[in-house]
Amino acid sequence: MMGISVRRPGWVLAVAAFAIAVIALLAGYWQTVQSLLWVWDHDGTYQYAFLIFPLSLWTAFNLRHQLRADPPTPSVWGLAAVVMLVSVWYAGHLLDINLAQHFAFVALFPALVLACWGWRALWVLVFPLGYLVVFAVPWGDALVGPLQDITAHFAVRALELTGTPVLLNGREIITPSAVWMVADACSGVKFFIACTALGCLYAYLMYRRWWKRVVFVALAAVVPVIANGLRVYFTVLIGETWGLKYATGTDHLIFGWQFFGTVLVLLLLAGWFFRDSLLVQEYSPADDDTFASARSVIWLAVIALLIAGPVLAAGLAPPAASETMHLTAPTIAGWSGPMAAEDGWRPTFKGAAGQVRASYRSATRGAVVELFHAVYTGKPRRGHTLITFGNDLYNPAHSQILSRGRQQVGLVNGRGTTAEELRLAGTTGPRLVWYWYCVDHRCTRSPVLTKLLQASDVLRGQVPRSSVWAISSLVANGGTDQARTNLHTFAQALRVAGAADLQAQWRPEVAGNEP
Repeated sequence: MMGISVRRPGWVLAVAAFAIAVIALLAGYWQTVQSLLWVWDHDGTYQYAFLIFPLSLWTAFNLRHQLRADPPTPSVWGLAAVVMLVSVWYAGHLLDINLAQHFAFVALFPALVLACWGWRALWVLVFPLGYLVVFAVPWGDALVGPLQDITAHFAVRALELTGTPVLLNGREIITPSAVWMVADACSGVKFFIACTALGCLYAYLMYRRWWKRVVFVALAAVVPVIANGLRVYFTVLIGETWGLKYATGTDHLIFGWQFFGTVLVLLLLAGWFFRDSLLVQEYSPADDDTFASARSVIWLAVIALLIAGPVLAAGLAPPAASETMHLTAPTIAGWSGPMAAEDGWRPTFKGAAGQVRASYRSATRGAVVELFHAVYTGKPRRGHTLITFGNDLYNPAHSQILSRGRQQVGLVNGRGTTAEELRLAGTTGPRLVWYWYCVDHRCTRSPVLTKLLQASDVLRGQVPRSSVWAISSLVANGGTDQARTNLHTFAQALRVAGAADLQAQWRPEVAGNEP
């Protein structure tokens, strides 16, 4: 079997340089590799990603004859891309942002191709490299909520068209026989991403015309969304027609996989009939027996940059002992308490320097509102990060999000912010939760902006103090509007008391010093 000819010193040296760079990448960023593999293995949404690297490598190998038709011409732009991505990885490591580290690691592969082999090689390998970057990075969590909403509205509309009495309450589908929840697992995100990934590969292999590829990829993205809506519709319809026992449990799971499998087969069969004929082209290998010293400079610079990132990260001073903050719930005028909070709502924020959870009862209305506050000191680091996987404002095992919204809350000194509102359905009944984050005195509902504020402090040499505030109320007989009024009243009292300012109320007892 022919590969890159050993009689072509230019390509031999270029491949050797690329191989050394990949080895340096894997060795230096091994912790990131382990983190990426852990996400693939433990999150069912991304288990397909184990196939992405082999498929990309196989596709690239099939392009080897086309690749060697031109001599390698290392590009300084590739060197610049490596600098940028190593910087992104370093920032992600500094702030403990896994997504930034994962993206930078995967994107370094096309950057190395550009740096070691040049623009022509990057263009030849654009599909396998692009495929790798798009589908090997676990980015799909943000799609879960929108896909849940689309699925719920699709299923309700289909039930209405077929004469089934139905109401939609956020992500709850209410029918005469039951209340159906479009949970995270019902979003169809697993099938959506996997089908889109397979559709991209199928379109690349089966079609030569660009418009056919675009159409098939679009179908591969749209069909799983429609299919998931139909699956939920049929599940509810079966439950309404023949009873809940046929629409839940093991039968429900088997029906889901069988349905998705059938849809996928039909999609691929439909695409098969419109495939283009395979054109075999002959490529003559380029004569490139010269060796330019400029190439070796770029290659050596690339390898040095790859090594520099982990070396700088390892050279960071180890963090000193974290502060231990013994927080005491404040006294709120017009509200009795603080009292011990019940177990119906229990946010989870691991590694916090201090946290407090308490409940209050209105002196006039008798309404109960719960308060949660957690504080993190110093720069984000593994095990002590405010915004990270596993830190949640509710327990996903016992509650599901019905809808999201925004509410204005006032803070001390005339400041205010926009709080994120979650409407939850859980074992203890429906509940409203408002929350926001603060970095020092700057507050926002956005986790991305929170990360940027933390990064700004760290880069300026400051020691950020980050926190999350959350208040919650059960939705009782007064309905959602009454629960929202209770939270507004409590937030106003919290602002007047000055407790919404981290420095105003909380008195930390320092057990260690932050660097």
